[in-house]
Amino acid sequence: MASIVVVSVLTGCTNDSVIIDPRAVVSQPAEAIDPYADSPSRFGRVPLHAGFSPDPQLVAGIATGEVQAATIHRRCRGWVAEMPDYLLEADTAFLQIYLLGRSRSSISLVLRKPDGSVSCSRNKTMEPMIRSDLPIGASQIWVGVEEEGTTASYQLGFSEVKWKPSSIPLPEPD
Repeated sequence: MASIVVVSVLTGCTNDSVIIDPRAVVSQPAEAIDPYADSPSRFGRVPLHAGFSPDPQLVAGIATGEVQAATIHRRCRGWVAEMPDYLLEADTAFLQIYLLGRSRSSISLVLRKPDGSVSCSRNKTMEPMIRSDLPIGASQIWVGVEEEGTTASYQLGFSEVKWKPSSIPLPEPD
């Protein structure tokens, strides 16, 4: 037999009671919502699954300094585009993945996962790297520059094994 729950609500100076019948409450299964699934990106999507080949998977782009990376997370440094450069779409979870950048200029990397957590490369360098776990879903990636208004060509690699960023070819000169 279902019990009826009485909840007292204080409104002004009166004490009103609301009766809640537990049979009337329908619980919905919690679905994982990926807030970045339909997010736009400057250069497109990178679909990845465990065991992808070739490893590293390479893409290229031009970083632009439009907004401070600290607007994404307070620990991130440099300047990034307003829109993510790439969406990394993982259809399997990764216990460890490497994001490897390579440029002729100092750049930084920012990774925002579907759960909203953010990882940033520690220093601006010509070869930044982020090592992280990665859940299923779309993650946003920005490649940043040191100064507002500047640009830098880059190569970006994704790997399941530890590579050095220097193993990625340099982009063509600006």
